[in-house]
Amino acid sequence: MNHLAIGLIAFVAIFGGAMIGIFAAQSLPEHHLSNESRNAISVSAAIVGTLSALVIGLMISTANNSFSTRSSEVSRIAVDIVRLNRVMQRYGPEADDARAKLRTYAEAKMQELFPAAGEQSASTDATVRMMEATQESILLLVPTDPRQRWLRSQALTLSDDVLQARWLLAEQRASNIPMPFLILLIFWLSLVFASFGLFAPRNATTIVVFCLCSVAVSGGITMILELDSPFSGLVHVSGEPMRQALAEIIR
Repeated sequence: MNHLAIGLIAFVAIFGGAMIGIFAAQSLPEHHLSNESRNAISVSAAIVGTLSALVIGLMISTANNSFSTRSSEVSRIAVDIVRLNRVMQRYGPEADDARAKLRTYAEAKMQELFPAAGEQSASTDATVRMMEATQESILLLVPTDPRQRWLRSQALTLSDDVLQARWLLAEQRASNIPMPFLILLIFWLSLVFASFGLFAPRNATTIVVFCLCSVAVSGGITMILELDSPFSGLVHVSGEPMRQALAEIIR
């Protein structure tokens, strides 16, 4: 589901909980809102609020780890592409065909991970086939001395590392935050705001404050989800390592 849609649902649920609390207080008998009731509800809401804070902290940690891991994988691919190009350059003109295929792969990978505005991203399967074609060209090289044998071995190792990083990125595309976990968190927050509304005065200032707080909380949830999906939406992994790698192997 779209993260902005989830944020909107969270806002409606949280702000709706506060409004239910405010208007429910008008129809409840007076003794239901006594000091004893207020204390019991406040303690219960504090427990739920603490649980919500712990869950939000866990979500932030999970999303941040996911973002950092994917960013590292992109940097790893970029570094390995530059190293692979340098190794084949040192091998000699016999590796020019493999270098040309590597440049094609780098351009396609850049388009796959960081497509330009309005352009469709390159197919994941297509980029895999491009790197496999590069490996085939390296395998066809016939070393004539120990130096070339070592360089060919290094080139194969680096090309395999690029493919491994690619598969890791593919496996990490899915969200690390389970939807039932998120639904439960929104429910908890709705309960907390409903308890606030029970004892809040019924005036415009209170309603505006509840609205702004609901926007802040639901916006925070949206940003956490964006952080957990760094190749789409508002928060992105930097494409600068790939751009620098592409510029390095083209020149």
